[in-house]
Amino acid sequence: MKNLLVAIDFSKTTDSVLEQAAALAGELKAKLWILHVTSDDAQAMIFESTQFTGYSPEYVSMPGDVQLARDISAEEIKREHAELHHISAGLREKGTDAQAILLKGDPAKLIIEKAGDLDAEMIILGSHGHGLLHKALQGSVSEAVIRHARCNVLIVPA
Repeated sequence: MKNLLVAIDFSKTTDSVLEQAAALAGELKAKLWILHVTSDDAQAMIFESTQFTGYSPEYVSMPGDVQLARDISAEEIKREHAELHHISAGLREKGTDAQAILLKGDPAKLIIEKAGDLDAEMIILGSHGHGLLHKALQGSVSEAVIRHARCNVLIVPA
């Protein structure tokens, strides 16, 4: 194997997923692509949380709300970008050929697309074990990747 793609979400399982992925990449002498997909939903949630819901309707959707939401979203993306580069630099210092990628959009779709673009022979993901309500409302990224990936998928348990 020459290319492995590990998708991370900065949750509590990220460290164990990266550890497993780096060990596998080292054993296989493969390049490790570290992908984080920031969701479009994040900006929508930030926007909703900045609304002035205690005021009358004519003041609820003020232009400043939109700019504040964009600023918060941009800061979050910058933080995620810096963290990804910190992770990949740390892995390179330990001898793993690692490269970070940050994308925005639908996580499952972009993970599958990027794996194809990189000719990745394996996708490595974490499992969160969310409950049935979460799966019913949002679905599971790992389930969608397993269903649609054209390469092997390794799920690291939470």
